[in-house]
Amino acid sequence: MTHSALVHWMPAEAGGVKALPPVLRIIAQSLFVEDGTKWQDGVWSVVLLFDRPPAEQTDRSPSEANVEFAFDTAPHERLHAGAWFSIHYGPVKVAEVEVLD
Repeated sequence: MTHSALVHWMPAEAGGVKALPPVLRIIAQSLFVEDGTKWQDGVWSVVLLFDRPPAEQTDRSPSEANVEFAFDTAPHERLHAGAWFSIHYGPVKVAEVEVLD
């Protein structure tokens, strides 16, 4: 199931992306608070879908997106209104996602 979301990109000086992505689809690793420090063993792939690439939405952040898990076996109950999780490119945190519905 797809949910509306806002992607709050980390500033480059904090290890985030140097420029917002010019793409309509991103598949990345997610980290939920529930996963604690063992997240590397239990990350879930999420798909971020954009109507317009983040680079075209604003100068920085947040970017409007739709989010869903990449796999049917993922804990779909974690994606609900008010949920927050982080997005990682490898071990680097690049964004936080706020689920709107």
